[in-house]
Amino acid sequence: MTLTGRILGIATVLLHLAAPTLAHAAAPTTCFTPLFGFGPVNPAHGFPEYYQDSNGLALQACLDLACDPALGIPDPTRPVSFPDNFPVEFFYSRAISTITVGTIKAVLNDQFEGSFANGAVALPGDQVVFGRVRVRIFGGTPGGTYTVTHPYGVEVLQADAVGTVNFTQDSARIPAGPAGPALAFGTPLTTGRVGPFLTALAPPPPPGFVGNPAAPQTVTGSPCGQNIFSIQGPGLPGGGLQTDQFTVLIGKIAHVCGNGIVDLGEQCDDGNLVAGDCCSPTCQFEPAGQACANNPCISGSTCDGAAACVGGTPNTLPCNDGSACTTADTCAGGVCVGGPPPNCVDGNVCTTDTCDPVTGCVNTPNTLPCDDLNPCTSGDTCAAGACVGTPNTQGCDDGNACTTADRCAGGACVGGPPPDCDDGNGCTSESCDPATGCVHTPNSSPCDDSDDCTTADTCAGGTCVGGPPPICPPAAPVATVIADALVNAGSPTTNSGASKVLTADASPIKRTFLRINVTGVGQHPVHSVKLHLQVASATGSNSNSGGQMHAVSDCSWGEKTITWKNQPAMGPVLSTVGKCGLKQGVDFDVTSAIHGDGVYCFAIDSTSTDNVNYNSREATTGKPSVALEVEPDCGCGPAQVQTTTTTLAPGATTTTTLAPAGAVGTVVADTYVQSDLPTTNFGTKPQIFVDNGTASNPGTTGVQHTFLRVSVSGVGASHVTGAHLKLQVANVTNSGSVTGGTIHAITNCSWNEQTMTWNTAPAIDGPALATLGAVATGQIADFDVTPAIPGDGVYCFAIDTTSTDSAIYNSREGSLPHPAVLLTVAP
Repeated sequence: MTLTGRILGIATVLLHLAAPTLAHAAAPTTCFTPLFGFGPVNPAHGFPEYYQDSNGLALQACLDLACDPALGIPDPTRPVSFPDNFPVEFFYSRAISTITVGTIKAVLNDQFEGSFANGAVALPGDQVVFGRVRVRIFGGTPGGTYTVTHPYGVEVLQADAVGTVNFTQDSARIPAGPAGPALAFGTPLTTGRVGPFLTALAPPPPPGFVGNPAAPQTVTGSPCGQNIFSIQGPGLPGGGLQTDQFTVLIGKIAHVCGNGIVDLGEQCDDGNLVAGDCCSPTCQFEPAGQACANNPCISGSTCDGAAACVGGTPNTLPCNDGSACTTADTCAGGVCVGGPPPNCVDGNVCTTDTCDPVTGCVNTPNTLPCDDLNPCTSGDTCAAGACVGTPNTQGCDDGNACTTADRCAGGACVGGPPPDCDDGNGCTSESCDPATGCVHTPNSSPCDDSDDCTTADTCAGGTCVGGPPPICPPAAPVATVIADALVNAGSPTTNSGASKVLTADASPIKRTFLRINVTGVGQHPVHSVKLHLQVASATGSNSNSGGQMHAVSDCSWGEKTITWKNQPAMGPVLSTVGKCGLKQGVDFDVTSAIHGDGVYCFAIDSTSTDNVNYNSREATTGKPSVALEVEPDCGCGPAQVQTTTTTLAPGATTTTTLAPAGAVGTVVADTYVQSDLPTTNFGTKPQIFVDNGTASNPGTTGVQHTFLRVSVSGVGASHVTGAHLKLQVANVTNSGSVTGGTIHAITNCSWNEQTMTWNTAPAIDGPALATLGAVATGQIADFDVTPAIPGDGVYCFAIDTTSTDSAIYNSREGSLPHPAVLLTVAP
C-alpha cells in the first residue's frame, strides 16, 4: 500500500516567487524539499492522519495541549470532538523564532497546518491543509529593504511607510468537500514551502515529539542548511542580526510502520509490528524460506522474500474466523470455519437477544410486558432494559415478622403496626425478632401459679413454679342456724318467722326456709355438713316423709318478712328423709352445698300431704343445729395441726385425731389422657377427667383416664392405718356423675405430668382399690387407698370408669380444694 497522496520525485526546489501581499520583496529564493505524502483521512474529523516528509518522518495532527499549549479548543475543559469542540486551526508542523533589538522586532513562522476555508468555524467538507511562511517586522526603517534568511529560503522584503513588514505566503487552500481529499490534501505537498520537517537538535525533544512547543531550542532539517533565522537591513547593529533559537517547535511523531500503508522507507506494511509474518517489525521483507504462519489453518508455510507467506498444508487446528457470532471455530480445507453460535440469552426478558458478527452478543432493550417480581407494582413493562411497574397500594409482606398489615406505598412494601406479642404468660418477656417474629424469653420474675398450696412462686423455664406450701392454721369451724321460717300457700301474705315450728306439707303447700352461717373453716376442705332438726313433740308432728332439702341461692329473705308470695326460688334436691316419729332427730346431708366460710340458705318441702313439723330456733328445746366436719389440712397435703374442732349444735363439739405432724402425704403430680387426642398433654389443665367413651361433657368423645402421683414421708417405723385420696368434684357444668370411678394402684411411676399423653401413658396394671357411687358438683370424693400405701415412698394411681357419664375433679392447677391425701398412722 502507498500513501494516500505522494509526489513522484523528491528534489530541492529553488523558486523565484511573485511579490507577496503587504510587502515588497525583491527576487526571493526558496529552498525546500516537497513532502512525500499524507496518510489516510481520519473519519472522525476529516483531516489526514499524518504527513510524511522526504526523510520518512511522519507527523500527525497536533490536537492536544501537550503538543500545542496554545491550541484553540473552544472549550478546553472538554475533550476534542468534531465539529462541536474542534479548533479552527491546528498544526502538523510549526517553527517560530523571534529577534528583538531596540525598537525592532522580527518574527518568523514556518508552519504546515490544517484549517477550514471559511476561517472561522469547523464545518464538515470545509477542511483545508496548507503550508505557510510568514515574516513580520515591527519598528523598522520606513521604506527600508530587509533580507530575511530562514530554514526554507531567503526573503527580500521592503518595509511600508511606518517601518512594518507583514509577509505571508500560503499554498492554495482547497476545501476537501468539493475537490476531494486527493486534490485538497495533496496540493500542499509540493506548494507549501515546508519540507522536510524541522526537528529539535539541542536540547533533545520530549519523547514522541519533534520539539518543545514552549522552550527555546536549536533545530535541524533545513534542506539548505539554513537552520537559523537572520535579518539584515537598515536600523540593525552591524547591518543585521541572526539567531539559531526557535522558541516554538510543534510536531507529534506518527508511527507509520504497522499502519497498513507502505510509507517512505518501507518495503512492506502488513498492519502490524510482528515478526515471522514475512514483513518485519521495521516494515522490511523477511528473507525467503523463513517459516511463517500468516494463515493459522495452513501449516508449514514460508516467506517468498517479497512479504508473501506461501506454501504449506491445510490443518484442522482451532482458529478464529473473525466472527463474534460463532464459537469453537475449526480449520477445514485451509479456511477457518465458524462453529455453533454463542448463547446470547442474558436471562433478561426486557432485552431482545441477537448477535453482531463484529461485536458479538447484542441485548437490545424492548418494551414487552414483564414482571418485576415486586408485588407493590402493577402494569409492569420493559423500559431501557429493565422491568418497570407502576406503584400500587395492595397488601404485601415486607419480610419483617415484627410488622402486621403491611401495605404497598411508593413501590415498596411498608410495614404496618407491630404484632401483639403478649402470650399472656407472666413468666416470659416479650420481644420481636424481624426474622422469626414474637419471642417469648423465660424470665425469673415473681408469679402466681394459681395454686393456693404454694407460696413464693417464681418463674423458671417459662412457667410459674410453686414454692413451699403455706402454713395451714388450725381450723375452728362453727356452723349456726341464724334464721328460719315457714311459708304457707294457704296464707300467702302471712309471715311465720316467730313460729316455734317449721312445717313441710304438700297440701296446703308449706315450706321451711333456713339460713346457716359458717365460720372458722379457713382453708380447710369441708368434709361433712349435716343439718340436724328435731320433730316436734306435738301430736301430728310426725310424718311418713321428713321432706326433701333444697339449696337456695337467694339468701336475701328476712326471717320476719318472708311470705309465700316473696319466697325465693328453690334449687336442686340435696337430700331426702323418710318416715320420722315424734321428737325424732333428723339429719339432712348438705355437704355438697357448703364449701367453706359463708352464709348458705336452704328450703324443705314435701311431696306428702302428711305434714311434718320440726322445732324452730324459737322452740324451747330441740332447736336446729349443724354438724360440721372439716379436713385436718388445707387441701395442700399434710396437716399442720394436730387436731381440728368441729362445731355442731350450739355448745356441742367433736374432735378428730390426725396423723403425726411428721407424716406427710402429698399429691405431687396429676394429669389425664384422652384416647381421641392421643398425642395431647393435659398436665396444666385445671380439671382431671374420668370417662369411658362419649362423655356427657361437651366436646369430648374419647376414653379419659386420670393419673396421680402421691409422695409419703415422715411415717418412719409407724404403721399406716388409713390413707384416703380426697378429690373435689369441680364446680363446672356436668361435673357430677353416676359413679366417681374406680381407683387402681399402678407400678410404673416414671411418667411426667407435663409430657404424658394417651400414647405414652403407663398401663393400669394394679387391682381396683375402691369404686365410688354417684358424685355431685362440689362434693369431696373419698378414695380409700390404704392397701396401696404401707409407709414412706412414692405411689402412683389411675382412675378409670365403666360409665360414659364423665366425672370431673379439681386438679392441682385448678380451684381449691386441690387433690389431697389424709393419712392416719399408729405406732
